[in-house]
Amino acid sequence: MTTDVDVLIVGSGPAGCSTALHLAKLAPALAQRTVVLEKSAHPRHKLCGGGLVPDVDVVLGNLGLDPTEVPHVDATWAHLNYNGQGTRTRPHGGIAFHVVRRREFDHWLASRVRDTGVQIHEHTEVQSLRRESDHIVVETSRGTFRARAVVGADGTKGMVRRTIAGDDGAMARLLEVMIPPPPAGDVAPDEAVFEFRHIPQGVQGYFWSFPMVIEGRTMRNLGIYDSRVVDEAPLSGSLKRYLEDELTRQGVRLADCKLEGHPIHLYSRRSVLSAPHILLAGDAAGADPLLGEGISPALGYGDLAARALIDGFARDDLQFRSYTRDVHASSLGRSLRRRHFAARLVYGTTRPLFQRLVWWHLRPFVRHFVREYVFGWAGRPEPRRLTHGAGASSSAALLAQP
Repeated sequence: MTTDVDVLIVGSGPAGCSTALHLAKLAPALAQRTVVLEKSAHPRHKLCGGGLVPDVDVVLGNLGLDPTEVPHVDATWAHLNYNGQGTRTRPHGGIAFHVVRRREFDHWLASRVRDTGVQIHEHTEVQSLRRESDHIVVETSRGTFRARAVVGADGTKGMVRRTIAGDDGAMARLLEVMIPPPPAGDVAPDEAVFEFRHIPQGVQGYFWSFPMVIEGRTMRNLGIYDSRVVDEAPLSGSLKRYLEDELTRQGVRLADCKLEGHPIHLYSRRSVLSAPHILLAGDAAGADPLLGEGISPALGYGDLAARALIDGFARDDLQFRSYTRDVHASSLGRSLRRRHFAARLVYGTTRPLFQRLVWWHLRPFVRHFVREYVFGWAGRPEPRRLTHGAGASSSAALLAQP
């Protein structure tokens, strides 16, 4: 049996859901001829730091949605440190960012998609794609779909991305553990830390430590991100060993933690983002090279993909020749290009003197760059306080406990 649809969105993470939600807002009739495929089922596990930067508030706010409905913790400040010293910042408003569990955030987004009437088919894994005339035929574990347009929002390892883009672009690595909060330290329980101390050893990234509440327990989400944006720069030692050293500094044994990891496909201005009848969005198109931040770009890609679909159907031209160019020229694309430049500069210059200069002596410049050139591509959010979300008040209370 073959199901005919106008738009088939592969993946129901932030990029896929954003595409569906923007279609529902901007072209309701087209949205009703749209189907979303999900290989698993919500709520499902997703490895991620879970930071919702202010751009998330803006994109979802423009859709009439409030992400603070999701249980979360508000990180009041973000510390950008090199060897324990640096600066602290919060891009806009009264906090640095929200921290969520992706299983809860993605489930909430998928529920909002269902509220619009767009169907999500779970437990449906894509097995192959082929082009037939003016359609894409998608074979799945639960039947065949024939779509006039396909949005590949299926992530780094997704079938759609591999079909049109192969393995192009840099591939970052991420390792993550959940640990109890340290008994005391220089950082408040509701603050986040980005530590860049291992750049001289070839780690093209940082350690992060975010406040979280998991099933009523105050925890820290701790991990290491290695961008690999500078291919020729070697890594002295293993990423796992550096993470283990960091845990030891905090009095935690790696053997007592559940270690998880995965690759991240990074944005590049040379990336192929479309083919006839196919668009890429989210991690399939490329995440932020500087910080590995993927949620807000995924939501932004969804907006751009939806507008490309609407334009293509209006003109009866689904070749999507201008989509890649439009993404690169968008405010999101410009932000990602700046992050790529900054990543190559900061991670490619491994001399400790340079790192001390950046993080210790150029603090006003770092704060300005983060506020004006890294984040804020979606506009300025309305300030939110801890009391705005159902999940915030309980989380704040837990973090305030001694």
